[in-house]
Amino acid sequence: MDRIEKLARKFCEGEYNHKEKDFVWPKVFDYLRRNVDLLSFDKDRIHTLWTVNGGHLRRKVANDDLVLSVLMRVLPRYEGDGLVLYRGECKFLFDENKLGFCWTPEESVARMFASGLNAIESGGVLLRAYAPKHAILSPPNTHSAHQMQEFEYTCNPKLLEDIKVISSFNKI
Repeated sequence: MDRIEKLARKFCEGEYNHKEKDFVWPKVFDYLRRNVDLLSFDKDRIHTLWTVNGGHLRRKVANDDLVLSVLMRVLPRYEGDGLVLYRGECKFLFDENKLGFCWTPEESVARMFASGLNAIESGGVLLRAYAPKHAILSPPNTHSAHQMQEFEYTCNPKLLEDIKVISSFNKI
């Protein structure tokens, strides 16, 4: 078994080695995408992995379409109705129409990200959007809801509707 396959299989078990070189992760996600029908996924553990490390993985894979194609298959499914959700986004990503996957129904949580972590490089924006049921890939997991209290919904940002900037924040 080669290195890419080993990392993919670890991912399927909900394990992520953040020390691996960035260039490896697009190959791992491509392997996952190509072999999705042959692999077994621990969806709950992958969901926690995504909640904790999703931002890092997204940067390392550097291909939102590839990330989305994997997330659609490996996360627990959402079964509820459409929701109004919020996100604190980096201004430069918003300007490039590269919205992130993780959204919350808690405006205060999104504001914290928009004015803090996501404002470091270029400033931040607080976004509000309507997420129809089909846009929501996965609901908050226990880690997100109980430990972090972020109530993170993983969404397909391309399917969100009525996206509006509520506030903007300066670079910090």
